[in-house]
Amino acid sequence: MSADAPYKPRHLKLKKWGQVLLASSLFSAFFFAPLPYGAAASEGSAGIVSIDFCADQYLLALAGKNRIQAVSFEAAGPRSFYGQRATGLPTVTGSVAELIQMQPNLVVRTWRGGPRAVKILERVGVQTYTPPYAMTIRQSIDVLGETAVAIGEAEAGQTLVADYKQRWDKLEAAPKSALKAAYLTPSGITAGTGTYVNEIFKLAGFNTLADEAGISGWVPLPLEKLALGPPDVIVTSFFGDLDVHVSHWSSGRHGIYKKLLGDLPVISVPSRYLSCSGAFAVDAAELIRSKAEKMGLFDAVPKPVGSDAE
Repeated sequence: MSADAPYKPRHLKLKKWGQVLLASSLFSAFFFAPLPYGAAASEGSAGIVSIDFCADQYLLALAGKNRIQAVSFEAAGPRSFYGQRATGLPTVTGSVAELIQMQPNLVVRTWRGGPRAVKILERVGVQTYTPPYAMTIRQSIDVLGETAVAIGEAEAGQTLVADYKQRWDKLEAAPKSALKAAYLTPSGITAGTGTYVNEIFKLAGFNTLADEAGISGWVPLPLEKLALGPPDVIVTSFFGDLDVHVSHWSSGRHGIYKKLLGDLPVISVPSRYLSCSGAFAVDAAELIRSKAEKMGLFDAVPKPVGSDAE
């Protein structure tokens, strides 16, 4: 730097470069970004765009296709609860440049994109909405109603919310099983207390190994807990997903887990029911209960610890 040149603090230089990068991004968005999904945008039919598959579920549950400008590229995938409704809809990757070029009326997001993306979008006039995070199933039903209002589908939301609350109440009032359920994924991870999945199993009518053994959060299913107080039924998910890779060192390969899957009743839940938190947790609980009833599990009694499985 020249001795005569005025000194500029580093943070001012970084701020200047940030402005340059932002301007460059906006210029690229308008003039150079490709639009492989842009039928709706090019025809001037601005609508609502969801940019991740958890956000997709709200849009697909509440809005008609005439209001949906695009959904995420995962919306029709196997982990999307409303995947069939996404058939034929334009898709997006969720990049800021892509969204700026599309100029939707509203962008709905849950986890894709962050505060910076939201600020950039809103700076150029693209409104965003992030549904509140729900800690319980009842809260998820309320969030569905709030999101319906936010995207202009209040009437559809009221109908869905009323239906889900009625079904939730029915499950709560249904007879409970005396059996203890444990959740197992291909990697050996289980859902402990405080998780959405554990709540689903209890809503379905089961006691849970997590509650009894004090297992909290998302952790490997402890072998010592299985030995001291084994479950009566196993609930699994994600085992059929082709993109799930299980390491050779994963606890899910342990012989004890394999024995459990071979000896105990197993209820398999498609991953689309459990991939996102949402009001369709009620659907998941209904599915688990229906399968359990067909297997006679609500008439069964727990086996004493140490007894051999039939």
